[in-house]
Amino acid sequence: MFIVAIEGIDGAGKTTIANLLKDHIQSTRKDKKVILTQEPFTKEITDLIARTEWKDPITLALLFTADRAYHLNWIKSQNPDIVILDRYYYSTIAYQSALGLDKEWIMCINSKFPKPDITILLDVDPKVSIRRIREKDLFNFEEKVKSLEKVRNIYLELAKTEKNFYVIDTTYSGINEVIKRVIEIVDPLIP
Repeated sequence: MFIVAIEGIDGAGKTTIANLLKDHIQSTRKDKKVILTQEPFTKEITDLIARTEWKDPITLALLFTADRAYHLNWIKSQNPDIVILDRYYYSTIAYQSALGLDKEWIMCINSKFPKPDITILLDVDPKVSIRRIREKDLFNFEEKVKSLEKVRNIYLELAKTEKNFYVIDTTYSGINEVIKRVIEIVDPLIP
């Protein structure tokens, strides 16, 4: 199973690029079973948090990690050749670290999960991200500029230390330019 993780703060273009990448891979590698997916309970977890005053980062990290464990079992049951993940454990590392949780601990609780073969970080200026999010009416507590700047910086730190972690700036790039760059990175690495 070859794993491509698409990461970035909200408003970076992850879902759009993940869908375009799936379409590309399916059209060029018809012999491969390709799955595009995201962790199934992320919305429920973030909705629960948004409705309460309670925002304990340890509990959040554990909820997202449990969601991931459940999700990976489902993925394995599908027996795919290629998996494109619209967010993976790097999101938990970035967002929960931004809330003050120890990055090493988060990495530890996620260490049993398969590492992605390729991680694409779609980087975007948080102010542009906020504008995009407001246009899509997806604004909640995560989308505050200061917190997004912290999250973005953690992602950029991860890109320096993790293997096969590529950064593409989407701040002023169009969708066609971004997907072209993603394909240039991913295509040669897919078995």
